[in-house]
Amino acid sequence: MMSQPIALGRPSFSPSPPSSDGALSAPVTPGKRLPVIDKSKVDPQTVKAAEGMEAFFLDYLMKTMRQTIPKNDMDLESPATEVYRSMLDGETAQRAAHNGGIGLADQIIAYLESERYNQGGGKAAPMPIEPTRRTGGTYEGKPNRK
Repeated sequence: MMSQPIALGRPSFSPSPPSSDGALSAPVTPGKRLPVIDKSKVDPQTVKAAEGMEAFFLDYLMKTMRQTIPKNDMDLESPATEVYRSMLDGETAQRAAHNGGIGLADQIIAYLESERYNQGGGKAAPMPIEPTRRTGGTYEGKPNRK
């Protein structure tokens, strides 16, 4: 007995409406959304650190992707071209992070701002130091044991 071929057609579920930007997106729960942060009101050092972290991630990502390409005897590769590509990848990662990148810097900034890590103005209270405190062994300050 022959089986019936599977009919190709539309899925039985209704797809989600397309987003206005044309990109595919998954629904996000309200608890997982990060607030939109105005970078002009954020400490410039925080922005610089977040963009540096994103640049580091992108540079590592490109380095790792380049390692997946198999080497060939026909390649015109030399140690000089490897250094050049490494420097080019680093600069590309820096510029990408500075111009928006993949959004990692924005997420870092939003997290830090929501947790108020940078609200102290960068000045921490000095730690009290005990002048008689030492960091010696177990029997420090006690008479020698025999």
